[in-house]
Amino acid sequence: MIPGRDPLPWSTRLQIALDSARGLEYIHEHTVPLYIHRDVKSANILIDKNLRGKVADFGLTKLIEVGTSSFHTRLVGTFGYMPPEYAQYGDISSKIDVYAFGVVLYELISAKSAILKTGETVSESKGLVTLFEGALNQINPLEALRKLVDPRLGDNYPIESVLKIGQLGRACTRDNPLLRPNMKSIVVALMTLSSSSQDGTSYDNQTLINLLLDEGFREIITPTS
Repeated sequence: MIPGRDPLPWSTRLQIALDSARGLEYIHEHTVPLYIHRDVKSANILIDKNLRGKVADFGLTKLIEVGTSSFHTRLVGTFGYMPPEYAQYGDISSKIDVYAFGVVLYELISAKSAILKTGETVSESKGLVTLFEGALNQINPLEALRKLVDPRLGDNYPIESVLKIGQLGRACTRDNPLLRPNMKSIVVALMTLSSSSQDGTSYDNQTLINLLLDEGFREIITPTS
């Protein structure tokens, strides 16, 4: 994750995900006017000396006009993090940041690049979205996910937590932008998953659970059998 340093422990990766989600949620929900980052990727998440994550590089940030949920624009950003509606049609909304954040979650799990080169051309390459989608659709997704986890972690991670983050990544990278959660809901989900991972308890904060259920996150907060 950070060149020249030991691999970040799982709990730190969750904290970085939460910090980054909070930054995106802020520009989506709390600034006046509101903004879309348009180039969310692991390279644009800076890690400070306390190993806290901060979203950076707002050079491609786009203003959201009042009363507008989506619009068209020229294509900018980084391949591997672009959702279909943006890459194909230039449709832009806050949900393009959500999609890219889902890819970042996959990177936090695997320490792999957003696009994995499997051949000589770009068309032969496979993205993390496809890779994780295949793993999560397996009859035994836990075993499939183990093969994708950053090998430098060894066995020092709770596989159930990895599954939940993988499921959150899948929710973020749905093809239909209307089915993706907003960043506020993602922050709540990560708060729940992070606290549960650290203290080993189940997801028992009923207020958070109710909000997650409302956003269609049932699979994420259901304890793994």
